[in-house]
Amino acid sequence: MKAIFYEQHGTAEVLQVGERPTPEPQDNEVLVEVVATSINPIDRRLRSGELQEYITRTFPVVPGWDLSGRIVKVGAKVTDWKVGDEVLGLAFTWSIQHGSYAEYCPIDTASITHKPASISFDQAAALPLVSLTAWQALSEFGQLKAGQSVFIQAGAGGVGSVAIPMAKYLGARVYTTTSAMNHDYVKSLGADVIIDYNAEDYESALRQQEPNGVDLVLEALLGNGTAEAAIRLTKDGGRVAYMNNEPPEMDDIELRDIRAEFLHHRPDGAMLRELVDLYESGKISLPRVQVRPIEEAMDAHLESEKGHTQGKIVLRVS
Repeated sequence: MKAIFYEQHGTAEVLQVGERPTPEPQDNEVLVEVVATSINPIDRRLRSGELQEYITRTFPVVPGWDLSGRIVKVGAKVTDWKVGDEVLGLAFTWSIQHGSYAEYCPIDTASITHKPASISFDQAAALPLVSLTAWQALSEFGQLKAGQSVFIQAGAGGVGSVAIPMAKYLGARVYTTTSAMNHDYVKSLGADVIIDYNAEDYESALRQQEPNGVDLVLEALLGNGTAEAAIRLTKDGGRVAYMNNEPPEMDDIELRDIRAEFLHHRPDGAMLRELVDLYESGKISLPRVQVRPIEEAMDAHLESEKGHTQGKIVLRVS
């Protein structure tokens, strides 16, 4: 099968286009003929060699967890899915080898849901990881309710693009950061207050709006004091969901009864089905997608690393 793979950690240049053996599904898996996949920051971090203490690699590694496509084979114990079913899902494993940047990808049946006809394969491929991440942060961990406030960093990015409309669906007041070029996009997603991080200090700007802090912070950025700022911007008894790192060591977390956690997305086909229903009904708006052929995976990784994309970069496989 055609696939994107890497044989060692490194920059985007380690990504190769070539042939790999087609994997076989395990007992509780299905094999999906992948129509599209999408790029997430975790793909780049794993490729560069990060997070080895959490996720092991078997080289050559085919990256990617998001997928949409059609089932072509079912595992020995699979009874509720059949060949030909159109699906989307999050092919997450703690040991990566057979990812979704390929013509075929195995995935556990507990991690997939049916793809509705009204949502294209390209659009569907953009949804699994960011949707589950955002919903688990906002609704499960954050317990966000109508009338509360949330600060979502990087509103135009993949997680931000779905977290903003989800937070509005839950009835919250949404603050977010973005550059001037993405202002109209995050406004269209439903953000109430948009802070241009190039024009003003976002911490000061948010503090002027919410002197006592917000109920929930979704912190997707790394470095430059963002982890500590997230704690300062949270009200007493509030919550901070860290998307990419552990919480900082700050006395304020315990003294102010703040719950701060590094949240890792959880594959959940049932939850994904509920979220797809919300997307299909229009109650949550779909993120913007930029579609590129899978052969351009290296260039797409380089573009993603610049951090200025709107929504998701989708790779068309077939």
